[in-house]
Amino acid sequence: MALDILEKLLEQAERLTPNDQLLLASRLIERVRHNNKPLSGKDLLKSRLLGIWAKRKDIGDRVVFARKLRAEAQARGHAQ
Repeated sequence: MALDILEKLLEQAERLTPNDQLLLASRLIERVRHNNKPLSGKDLLKSRLLGIWAKRKDIGDRVVFARKLRAEAQARGHAQ
């Protein structure tokens, strides 16, 4: 996925509800895994993915939230 498209998605994602953001993040993770084209460390640093939840007050513990995202994405991947 091109980084410019990713940037546009992130801008739109900021306007979504927390639940819709969770769904979007899970789908993006699934798409990357499906295409076997994970972002490189350099690409990740250039993106705005790092720190995306830094200012969020509504998700509580960010580590717990991230683990929940991964668990839900993995559960959906096994169900397919």
